[in-house]
Amino acid sequence: MQYINQERDNKLSDEELIKRIKDGDKDSFNILIKTYFSKIYNRVYHLIPEPDVDDVIQDIFMGLIDSLDSFEGRSAFTTWFHRIAMNKIADYHRRISRRKENFNEEKDYKSFNPWEETDEILTIEKALANMPSKYREILILKCSEGLSFVEIAQKLGLTYEAARSRYRRAIVMARKNMKLNKFGSKAFNI
Repeated sequence: MQYINQERDNKLSDEELIKRIKDGDKDSFNILIKTYFSKIYNRVYHLIPEPDVDDVIQDIFMGLIDSLDSFEGRSAFTTWFHRIAMNKIADYHRRISRRKENFNEEKDYKSFNPWEETDEILTIEKALANMPSKYREILILKCSEGLSFVEIAQKLGLTYEAARSRYRRAIVMARKNMKLNKFGSKAFNI
């Protein structure tokens, strides 16, 4: 009997699962986690250094638990949950940025050589970290998740043209940020 109920629960919409979760059904929450775990994992894996992926995923799902009561269904659950995930990822990058600033203030500047930071991945991470989240987000959706502009527009609540335009601006900004990080121009106020 439980197998039949579980099979039926898997066919419930996100909104129906949320209603059941709010009514205290823990099994519905497990179904929701199983439904979204791989999507969240893939997104976090491409945005966060590997040693911190599990912690950020845990933060995202804890944020989901804390925020479920505030879900009112005015937008699709996927859009709402996507925003929670992106906010937690942004929180992580802000924390890391603050730690790096504190570390750099205490660091012996005689031993620091900015020209040694030529690692391409580090340059890309810095470029992404230095751009507004709306641009970083569209690059991730297009490049990491492989979504089409139609899918991106639906996910972000944009028109097709707006999604393409934002993507083009994000590419320009990423290139500019990568040049600044790679050549150190920012340090010279160029």
